[in-house]
Amino acid sequence: MKKNIVLCGFMGSGKSTVGKMLSKKLGCPYIDMDKYIEDVCQMTIPQIFEKYGEDGFREFEHEAAQSLGKLNGAVIATGGGALTFERNIAPLSQNSFIVYLNIDFDVCYDRIKASDRPLVKSNSRDKLKEMYMTRDKAYRRAAAFITVNTDSSQKAADDILDNLKDKL
Repeated sequence: MKKNIVLCGFMGSGKSTVGKMLSKKLGCPYIDMDKYIEDVCQMTIPQIFEKYGEDGFREFEHEAAQSLGKLNGAVIATGGGALTFERNIAPLSQNSFIVYLNIDFDVCYDRIKASDRPLVKSNSRDKLKEMYMTRDKAYRRAAAFITVNTDSSQKAADDILDNLKDKL
């Protein structure tokens, strides 16, 4: 595999689960962008938000996009907001296929509502749904391929492999 698969989608869309499945099937590294940022900063995402605010986090995220975009043959799960910023799309797409895991907001919300994610804790359900709608447009612009992740993560992983097998 010479190219990366970069997964984007809203919080709770299954990027980590599908990413790990793809990594295992392809025998390649799996990288969670948020975990990568935590390792570089030696802080959790909530700690980064608390210390640097969202703007500071987005700077770390941009640096991560630039570094991870230089890799070859990895599956990369982005954070939910990473590809809503144009400056992150170019470095991540230079050697990658960006795949949008499109999943219904209500499913995402059920998965994230009890989490410690800073954006979940600081926003109402209605505000998160508005964020979902805005981000959906950004994901569609960035993605080379869209899969609907409603039935199962396994089905989404298989769909991605079927559609990208000759391009990797």
